[in-house]
Amino acid sequence: MTKLIFLGCLSRSKYGETCDNAIKIIKFLDEDYQTLDNPLCCGALAHQIAPKEEIIDYVKLVNNWLKKNNVTHLVTICAGCYNYLTRYYPEYLGKEFKVDVMHLLQLLNKPENLEKLNLKYDGKKLKIYYHDACHLRNAKPPIIEEPREIINSIEGNIVFGEMENNRLNSLCCGAGGGVYSTYKENSDFSSKLIFNQMRMSKALLTACPFCYTSFIRIKTENNIKTPVIKFEDFIVKLMEGVDPINV
Repeated sequence: MTKLIFLGCLSRSKYGETCDNAIKIIKFLDEDYQTLDNPLCCGALAHQIAPKEEIIDYVKLVNNWLKKNNVTHLVTICAGCYNYLTRYYPEYLGKEFKVDVMHLLQLLNKPENLEKLNLKYDGKKLKIYYHDACHLRNAKPPIIEEPREIINSIEGNIVFGEMENNRLNSLCCGAGGGVYSTYKENSDFSSKLIFNQMRMSKALLTACPFCYTSFIRIKTENNIKTPVIKFEDFIVKLMEGVDPINV
């Protein structure tokens, strides 16, 4: 095995349907990608609290697991995993880390894959916004234009709107870094600001499971009507020709 679908702990534990959709998309584009039973956590959350020597030991453990399974290519749907694997694994392991890591958005945005997907939307005018997650815009390399190019490639009556704060200037959702656990009011305020910037939008797209979790909580607690959709679910619904915002 050389190509791994790495779903991430949060998505695997809470968002099974999204994981199934991600696998469906990835294998449609490249059937050589596979999942593994009992995958290890990338270690991103421990990075916030553990001593550096323990972090490095764990990163080495994961790297050995990847080597044992002959993984040379990895695509993940988790913004946190992508950021950690591309930023800190090379920093801690140097040339010992030889896995080519991609986020699903990068895989989708390859010209040959956009052509193969041939996404279309035949419904009524649909205005959507995309939120730039911190883990993606701050990653190495950052993922900023890819989701916009994917959305703009969709044939039909979809209008893409930009928030006042976008790309490198986007607002944090308030879910990461222990903010929600320690400063819930600040976290809530940040998420509400994001919803407030969506002028006449019919849907909010996110490619980060942490952001999605935060948005859904705020949406429920404040009776916000705007649908929040994970990117994988949005793409699969377009592939299947069904209403992409019927959540």
